[in-house]
Order: sequence, then C-alpha cells, then structure tokens
Amino acid sequence: MIIIIIITILLIALLAILATPSVKLHNNYQKTLQIILPLIIVGLGIFLTKIIMDPIKFEKEKNYRYNFVKQKLIDIRSAELAFKEKNGFFTSDFEKLIPFVKLDSFVIVEKTDTLIEYFNDIYREYQFKDTMLIDTLGKVNILDSLFSKNYPIDSLAYVPFGNGIKFQLSAGTINKSKITVPVFEAKDPKPYDPNDPLVIGSMFEAHLNGNWQ
Repeated sequence: MIIIIIITILLIALLAILATPSVKLHNNYQKTLQIILPLIIVGLGIFLTKIIMDPIKFEKEKNYRYNFVKQKLIDIRSAELAFKEKNGFFTSDFEKLIPFVKLDSFVIVEKTDTLIEYFNDIYREYQFKDTMLIDTLGKVNILDSLFSKNYPIDSLAYVPFGNGIKFQLSAGTINKSKITVPVFEAKDPKPYDPNDPLVIGSMFEAHLNGNWQ
C-alpha cells in the first residue's frame, strides 16, 4: 500500500515538472519549482528503494547468521548424544557438557560372535553355544571423535553473532507410550528474527531434529 502511494506521488510530481513550462508563474517561482520538484522525486525514489531493499538485506543477513547458528545447534546435539550415551540422560548444564566433551573418552570395543564348547552337566556331554566376545581395543577422546582437536569447544554455549548470549539449554524426560524417554532442547533465546527462532530437540516430543529440518 505504501509503495503504491509513493509511486502515485512520484507520477504526480513528474507530471508537475512536465507541465511547469506551460504554467504561467513568476520566473522565480518557476525556477524554484524546477529545482525543488526533482529533489523531491529523487528523495522519494531513494525512500522507495530503501523500502524495497531493506527486507532483502535483512533476509540475506539472516540467512548468513542462521547458517552459523544452525551448525552450532547441531554440534550441541552431537555433544548431548555423546553425554547421554555415557550417562544415560541429557544435561541442561553447559558447565557439565563442555568439560565432558573436552576430557572424557569413548571406549572402543570389538564384538565377535563365536561358538564356545562347554560341558553340559545334564546331558553329560560337550556341547556348543553361541556367545559374543567383547575385546577392549582402547579409548578415543570425545572431542576428537565428534569434532576435531582444534574445535573451539569452550564457545559451544555461545550464540554466533549473539554478543555473548548463551543458548538456552533444557533437559529432562517425557512419557512416550508408557516409556520414559530422555529429551533435550537447545534454542537461541534472542534470534535475529524474533518471528523465526531456531530450536533443536524438544521438551515435549521425542525427537532430536532442528525446527528447520
């Protein structure tokens, strides 16, 4: 609606300029109009351009920032899943999550299905049964396994371009079909676009996806 009004004003101003030579005005007034009206048109043109371009610039900047925020939320999810694998539950505390990723390790095991021979006391004979052998091969640092040695893990809690704002992290359990399911949620508390906040996980549903996925 605003754009239509501005275009209408521009057209009226342009017609006024074109009609100026045919209007019998005092020379001073005519010269003044010939100077002022083009300035008005230029000013309105700049204003109209700004109205059109500002949303485009906003969307471009939003997409740029959100790419970094989404990746950080995905990294938080990876850290939370590793924490849950080791502890059986998610955490709502970055002060626990970050040291866990920095200092803890995954145990690497090798599982092998095999047959072993044993003496059956009931049947009084040797028999074979399926079993699984588990060998511990070593340990690998969680930080190296999930990310890389140079990953800035200490900044995991901070929102990119957020001027020191931390992600809001929640964790708990929900009841799903009479089963207790651990859940977590991480979100940007002050998103660049308030109408489009980024969230990963959920405190109400058993899913770990981001709301953009």
